[in-house]
Parts: sequence; structure tokens; C-alpha cells
Amino acid sequence: MRFLFLCSMLLLGTVKAQFPYLNNKTRDFLVNGSAIPNVTWDIGESYAGYLAKDVVESTSLYFWFFPSSNPKASDEITIWLNGGPGCSSLMGLMLENGPFLWQPGTYQPVPNPFSWTNLTNVIYVDQPGGTGFSLGPSSVVSEFDVARQFMSFWRRFIKTFDLQGRKIYLTGESYAGQYIPYIASAMLDKKDETYFNVAGVQINDPYINEMNILRDVPALAAVNHHTSLFPFNNTFKTALTTLADDCGYTSLLHASLQYPQNARLPPVPTDPGCSIHTLVTTAISEINPCFNPYHILSSCPTPWNPVGGPIVGAGPTNYFNRSDVQKAINAYPTDFFVCKTGIFPTPNGLDTSPPSSLGPLASVIERTNNTIIAHGSLDFELLVNGTLMSIQNMTWNGRQGFERRPTEGLFVPYRAGAGGGTLGTAHTERGLTFSEVFMSGHEIPQYVPGAAYRQLEFLLGRIDSLSKEAKDFTA
Repeated sequence: MRFLFLCSMLLLGTVKAQFPYLNNKTRDFLVNGSAIPNVTWDIGESYAGYLAKDVVESTSLYFWFFPSSNPKASDEITIWLNGGPGCSSLMGLMLENGPFLWQPGTYQPVPNPFSWTNLTNVIYVDQPGGTGFSLGPSSVVSEFDVARQFMSFWRRFIKTFDLQGRKIYLTGESYAGQYIPYIASAMLDKKDETYFNVAGVQINDPYINEMNILRDVPALAAVNHHTSLFPFNNTFKTALTTLADDCGYTSLLHASLQYPQNARLPPVPTDPGCSIHTLVTTAISEINPCFNPYHILSSCPTPWNPVGGPIVGAGPTNYFNRSDVQKAINAYPTDFFVCKTGIFPTPNGLDTSPPSSLGPLASVIERTNNTIIAHGSLDFELLVNGTLMSIQNMTWNGRQGFERRPTEGLFVPYRAGAGGGTLGTAHTERGLTFSEVFMSGHEIPQYVPGAAYRQLEFLLGRIDSLSKEAKDFTA
């Protein structure tokens, strides 16, 4: 089928014009953009599959690469990673920022007007080995293992597609807040701009600290802020307040969110009796059986999700588990799960490396001076104040935390059928930008795609401010 597809293009003389990345090294990865099941239009040039197995790791990471026709993208490439750990980056492609969308509760895929491929070349990678379509075995324990595995793949990918010297932007969400700083740091350590020319980093709703900081300490403040979504009785709210006080969380949260911040965050012991986040999610699930911590506005009925798997809203289908889909996108026949457990063989399922805000993140900020940390305000899986606490505990470029409270507006230009305006905050100091997106849950490109698109424009240097009003929607 691929042979006939290539022959028809050659006869039409369209290969060089429409497929500039197609050559003898890449032709086996070419995806027929008009033959993707359920997608009723041609998505254009893309390449997917596996490079040769890593001889050290015995793994082969699956990728799907989408070149952009935007001339401003000619010297760059953007990496997208989902988190988990163990969640396929194809979830981000199909539900968030890829060229076609099939979001939960919708009938079929539709073109994505906010596809990141409109701006830049984008590659989605299932990693570490064993995640999504990537071939195992899972052999990583630490983030240093993750970075080493990814960089081996990346060097071979750059060689295959002749992308040497490109500026590299690493983006992702959730547990990618752990993956990306470690991968970016390892790339920057190489001081090799031919293969590892890191130009910027963006992590959304990121795992960057211990879970009790990201969840338990800020949980009560989130409940009190969103009272209509957590309609607890006074007895329960009083009990939560007393527990937060007794655990030291109330005073810790207040002390941590000072601007400027000069005191280091003290160690917060893990105390099962202080698991406020678990108490809240258990209680709200009694009131709202369809409570979704990834987007607290959600209620019953839960829409089915076309990617299936062990995620909120999973339904009767699993698009990427279909044999016709796997064949179309050059994936090995796989019993596909969008999120797999056991990627890290540890008691808690997480890696053994320090959380990135206690590890390489500050150094990555300093070495790129182009790092964005964004967070949806309706996310209860990881909470916005936990991210801010983590930032205020970091020291980069000579000072600790932000010196001013993030209050400047995140302005998204109006676009017909998509809305716009001030949709959050956007604050920059010393190479780090923090942006809170007001109407978003855990997955910003899914819930407020215009804001995510605007943030990418800023990361790529296409605009010089996230707060400045603009007359046009930049492409």
C-alpha cells in the first residue's frame, strides 16, 4: 500500500513540494495522511514508527513526527511528552494539540484549528520504553536512565531526518514535569548544538515536587476557593480546617507564597493522617460520583473517551488499539493502553530521582532563560498553589522565587468561534514564566487551546509578551 502511495505521488510530481522530508532514509516512516481511519481529510505529511533498537537499552521508542509548513519553523523542532508515568504521548496528539482532535464525548475526529503544527514541527514520542507503542522491556529506574534512553533515540532521529542544528523545544504535561527537566539538563550538559540545541522548555500542570506539597498542603485552599464545586457541610469543612492547622499546612502555605521569598521551605514529612487531598476527593465523589480531579467542573454523565484505557471517562472504544489504526501509523501490533503501570519498578511507581524542582529544573531555567511553567486553575490532580510553592522554593539566576506576585494578565487574541481575552495570568522573572489558565483543567491544550497555543508562540519567540494585547491571531 505504501509503495502504491509513493508511486502515485511520483507520477503526479508532488513529492518534493508536498513532502520535503521524504527521502531514502525516511520513506519507510511515511504515513499516508489520507488513510488514517475515521479521519475524513488528508492531514498532510507525517512520519511514524521505530528507529533501530537501542543496542544498550534493548528498547525502541515509537514516534510520530509532523513537519510544519510554517516557514518560521525551518530551524526548530518541538517535542511533546505526556506523563503518567507510562502515558502515551498520542493522548496529547489526539485530545490536545495534534492536527486532528477526537475529544471525549464527540462523535468523530475533527481538524484542530489550534494544532501546534500550524506553528512548528512537532514530534510526539512514547517514552520511556514500554510506554504506549514503544517497545520494551521497561528498563528505567531513575530520570538519569530516562534521559540517557531518550537522548540515544534523539540523536538517531536527528540523523535520520537531517535535522542537525535545529533549535529544540521540549514541552509536555504532568509527569513530564519530571521527564523534561532531566532530559533538557542532560542535553544541555552535552554542549552539542548539532544534536542537543535546547532553546526552551514548557511544562504544564507539572509533577515537580513531593506529592504532599503538590496536593495535600494546598488542597483546603482550593476547596475554599471553589466552594460551589465542593459543597461540603460545615462540620466537614471545620474538620478539614482543623486538620490543615494541626498538620502545619495552613501556616506553611501562607509562609511559602510570599513575594519576595527568602526562606527555604522546610521538609514536609509524609503523614498518612494528613492526607487532606485523599479526604477531599473521597468526600466529593460521594456528592458528585463523576468527579474528575483533572477538571473539577466535570459532572455526570462521564463522556466516553476514544483513547480508552485506565483514565477518567474511559469508554467502550480504544482507537489506538485497532489493528487498522496501528497499521496506518506504522505501529507494531500491540495491545495498546494509553496509560500503563509499572514503567518504573519501584514501590510507589515513581522514579527514584529527586523531584525536578529539587533537582535540575533551576539549572535548566538558567541555561535557557526561556522556561514556561503553566497550570490550569481547575486542576485538582496537581494544584496550582503547589506549583507556586515549588517555584518560591527554587533559586535560579541568583535569587529565590519570584519577587512579585504573578498577577499580569494572560491575553489570548480573539478568534472567530474560539473566543479570547484575558484568560489567566502570565508573569516572567529571570528567564522563568509562570502562567495560570483560569478555565483549564490538567490538560491546558484540551480545555483552553487558545491559551496553550499562545504560550507556544511565546516559547518559540514569535511574540514578545503573553500580556500584551494583539490585534491578530499569530500563526
